[in-house]
Amino acid sequence: MKEQGFLKLAYAAYGSNLHLKQMEVRCPGAECIGKGYLEDYQLVFGKRGFLDVVPCQGKRVQVGLFKVTDTDLQALDEYEEYPELYDRITVSIQTESKEQVQAFVYKMNPYDSMEKPTETYWTTINEGYDNFSFDKKDLEDALSKID
Repeated sequence: MKEQGFLKLAYAAYGSNLHLKQMEVRCPGAECIGKGYLEDYQLVFGKRGFLDVVPCQGKRVQVGLFKVTDTDLQALDEYEEYPELYDRITVSIQTESKEQVQAFVYKMNPYDSMEKPTETYWTTINEGYDNFSFDKKDLEDALSKID
C-alpha cells in the first residue's frame, strides 16, 4: 500500500492546496509530482465559498499531483473537514504525459447553493494556480456562475 512512506494513491489538489507554500506547512512530508487533469468534471464554488468538483461531460479540471504520507493525509482530512464537509473519492487523472494515474480528491458533500469565496481564499487559489502555471479561465468561470 505504501512506497517509501507514501500512500499508494496520489493526492490531486484543485483548490487552495495548489498553493505550494501552504502545502509545505500543512503537509511537510508531501512531494509534488506533477500536474494533470480530472476529466469530465468542472469547478464550482460550493458551500461556504469553497471549491468543489462536479461531474460535467467534456470538461476537465486542472490538478496538482502530490505524494502524501499518512500524517499528511490526516492533516488534509482535518483541513478539508473530512468526512463532514468533503468526502474523499478515488479518481483517474490524466497526467501531462498522457498517463492515467489513480488519485484521491476531496469532493464536497451535497449542498443546496453556491457561495462566493472570501477574498483570502480567492487570493490563495489564484497564487496556487500561478504556482502550477494553470490557465485561470475555468476558475473565473466558476466564480461567474454565482448569483
